[in-house]
Amino acid sequence: MKTSFVLIIILSTVLIACNENKEIKTRSCCSNEKSAVAPKELSGESVYNLTSSWTTQNNENLKLDHFRNKITVTAMVFTHCESACPRIVADMQRIESSLSEKELKQVTFLLISMDPERDTPTRLTEFSADHKLNSNWTLICSSLDATMEIANVLGVKVKKLEGGGFDHSNIIHVFDQEGVIANQQNGFAMEQDETLKAIRDLVR
Repeated sequence: MKTSFVLIIILSTVLIACNENKEIKTRSCCSNEKSAVAPKELSGESVYNLTSSWTTQNNENLKLDHFRNKITVTAMVFTHCESACPRIVADMQRIESSLSEKELKQVTFLLISMDPERDTPTRLTEFSADHKLNSNWTLICSSLDATMEIANVLGVKVKKLEGGGFDHSNIIHVFDQEGVIANQQNGFAMEQDETLKAIRDLVR
């Protein structure tokens, strides 16, 4: 009996030690998995390298890398524009309506204001409502420095005119998931085959 009892204790000790080792290995394995998932380094061509702060139509603050991991269709506009900008927005809406439900889950639409003096979050909200933009659209404004910085990076010419208007380029850009420009559509009511192909090539 005494010998059997000793054997039971020894076996129990061995089993406990084995279980502890399994737990340690499991924890070690899981921690290695987590550490392996590291953010991919941005390309030097990514607009998400810009560190400027922006405010949305919902009065939320963000940086441009907020849109990382999404295909982003974007343009620079100003809300008091009565000719060119509404046409740019209409062209972007045509792109939106041409995409399938599956494709739209990976795409977001971004309007960047070039008029930091007048385009407040409240004004952006009004513009969004006027053009019936849905929740997949974000409108942002920032300081003059940040506005001119992104304009230069995107190759958008912006010149302020007397009376508050702007002479500006009319370009729709497609950013890939890492913020690199994949396509640019220059002008109004253009054929959108190339733009749509650029977007669909990025859909995963």
